[in-house]
Amino acid sequence: MFDRAKLSEENYSKTSDIIPHATEATGFEAKLKAEREALLAAWIAFLELQRAKKVPFPPQYADAFYAATKVKKKDNYILNLLLEGKGLFISLLEKLDPRIANRIGLAEEITKIANYIRRIEELERELSFLKESFLRDKLTALWNKYALEKFFNEVVMQNIFEEDYLLCYFDLDNFKSINDRYGHKWGDRALIAFAEVLRKNLKPKDFPCRLHGDEFCAVIVGVTLDKFLPFAEELYEQGFALKFPDDIRQIRFSIGITNIIASDNLEKVLERADFSMYWCKENASLKPVRV
Repeated sequence: MFDRAKLSEENYSKTSDIIPHATEATGFEAKLKAEREALLAAWIAFLELQRAKKVPFPPQYADAFYAATKVKKKDNYILNLLLEGKGLFISLLEKLDPRIANRIGLAEEITKIANYIRRIEELERELSFLKESFLRDKLTALWNKYALEKFFNEVVMQNIFEEDYLLCYFDLDNFKSINDRYGHKWGDRALIAFAEVLRKNLKPKDFPCRLHGDEFCAVIVGVTLDKFLPFAEELYEQGFALKFPDDIRQIRFSIGITNIIASDNLEKVLERADFSMYWCKENASLKPVRV
C-alpha cells in the first residue's frame, strides 16, 4: 500500500517550486512586471514592423483592424436613379432610327426624352458646383474643414494600413500685426499668398485646407515622417515674401507635424498637430517637430 502522507508531502514539494511563498511576493511581483514589460516591448516592436510594412498583421487580427476603418458611404439614392434613367434613355435614343420613330408616332416622346436627359445633365452640373463651393474656402480656394472631415473619413481611414499619412498644421506668425498695420485687405492677401505657397510645394495628391483665420493644415499622403521632415524644415526656414505698400516683407509661419494612425479621429490628429505647432512657435529657433 502507498503512503498517502508521503505522497502528499512529495506533491507539495514539487508544487512549492512553482507557487511562490508569501515571503517571496515582492520578487514574484517584480518578475511579473519584467515579463509584462518584455511582452509589451515585443508587441510594440511588432507594430513598428507592421507599420513599416515589413510584416503583415496575423489573419485573426487583420479582419478586425480593416473592418474598424471602413466607413459606409452615403449614396444619394434619388440622384443615382436619375443617372441610371439617363443612361437607359441615352442607350434607347442611340438605337432608335428617327425616321422609324416619326413613322410610328414617337417623335414627341423622343423630344421629351432628349429634354429629360438635358435637365439631368444640368442638375449634375449644378450639384457638382454646389458640392465644390460647399467644400472650398471662399477666400483662398483651398479645401475647407468640411472637405477635410470628408477626406479624413472616406480616404485616410479607409486606406490607413496601405498608405502613410501625416498631418501638418500651419499658423502665420505675427499675422495680427499685418491686419493692424495695413488693414484686413492686406491680411487677406497674405492668406491668399500662403495658400499659393502650399499649392506650389505640396504634391497633387496631398490635401491642403484652410481651417479658420490664419490657420491651415495639410494631409500629406504617401510619405513617412523621416522623409518629409527635411522638406518641412526647409519650408519653415524659407517662409515667403509679400510686397506691401511700404516694403517687401518676409512672412514666417510655424509648422506642427504628426503621424496619422488607425486609432485616430480628426479631432485627435488636429489637437496633436496644433500642440506641435505651438511648440514650434514658442521655440522659434528650433525646427518643426512631431508629437
